[in-house]
Amino acid sequence: MWLSLVMVIWMVVWMTLTMATSNELSIRLKKEAAEREAYLADSVVTLLFAGDVMGHEPQWKAAFDPATGTYDYHDCFRYVEPMLNQADLACANLEVTLAGPPYTSYPCFSSPDELLFALKDVGFDVLFTANNHVLDHGKSGLERTIGMLDSVGMIHTGSFVDTMSRDTTYPLVVNVRGLKIGFLNMTYGTNGLRERIPNIVNKMDTLEVIRDFDRLNEMNVDLKVVFIHWGEEYQLTANKRQRRYADFLVRQGADLIIGGHPHVTQDADTLYAPDGKPVVAYFSMGNFISNQRRMNTKGGVMIQVAVNRFTGQVIETNYIPYYVHLGKIHEKYQYYILPTFPYINNRCDFRLPYHDSVALVTVHRTLAERLSNFIPIFADDFEIEDK
Repeated sequence: MWLSLVMVIWMVVWMTLTMATSNELSIRLKKEAAEREAYLADSVVTLLFAGDVMGHEPQWKAAFDPATGTYDYHDCFRYVEPMLNQADLACANLEVTLAGPPYTSYPCFSSPDELLFALKDVGFDVLFTANNHVLDHGKSGLERTIGMLDSVGMIHTGSFVDTMSRDTTYPLVVNVRGLKIGFLNMTYGTNGLRERIPNIVNKMDTLEVIRDFDRLNEMNVDLKVVFIHWGEEYQLTANKRQRRYADFLVRQGADLIIGGHPHVTQDADTLYAPDGKPVVAYFSMGNFISNQRRMNTKGGVMIQVAVNRFTGQVIETNYIPYYVHLGKIHEKYQYYILPTFPYINNRCDFRLPYHDSVALVTVHRTLAERLSNFIPIFADDFEIEDK
């Protein structure tokens, strides 16, 4: 009897200790999981890249408010603003000058300053200016554009007032939560226009680019990003020159290559450095916003890049497909950049006309086919509300 009682007491004590140990283990495991998740979140820097910001005449006419005599572009970006704000650094190609009125369209662009104000307000941090339209309004246009960018505190690179300005600010280095990112920005040309002394526009000059990479090495940056303007307009695949030049950039030490100019989204690929390091090259993101209405120019992709801020290693790259809708949403006529996943999942929220709905879905499918070797970011990853 006493033996049985001892056994019962022992079992009760054992179960109590086991439960206590189990609870302690569960609490410890949950704490470790939370700490690991926090560490991983803290270790990742996210970069977001957008394509060509264009400024055709119908765009600034749509942005004009006759009641105030001013321009307002904010609604254009309302559906991508959450994505821009969630990124640690958001970048785009400014393919217009801010040369002041009278405003002009193709072939020589000058857009209202309000376009810049909206880009700044919705979350863009860096604008690249080395493209074929940077000299559309000559020396005065280039210098006024740079002056406007500086006046609103927008980080920029690619074109410069003079040699001293380039020498002191280029390559562009941006520190994002301790990650030193070095940016190079260059263009294949400037539509036959030549910069006037002392202005400088970065070109695809291999000797100059080699020197720029040498400077990045001296600066001890953690990540080397090339944002480049190249390729053939409206061609859906990168040409041989783009691929050869991409290989050259990788050999020089590029960690990431982001392209623009063709006004359509081209294919993307993973290249390999001499040491075996993978380097992703998105050859062209396509138009970010424009009045071009051919099927393949109506949409494009933004590129999201996750980087380990402690090692500088690119963890992954994903693309965000979108469609530029020209028309009314809630009775307001404008150019709206619509991410395709939110629309496809909630069509009734946006109420697009049938032909626009078909065009958006077509753009979405063709982009998925062209970038089938990369993974898109789905709608659930961002909170997007139709206001």
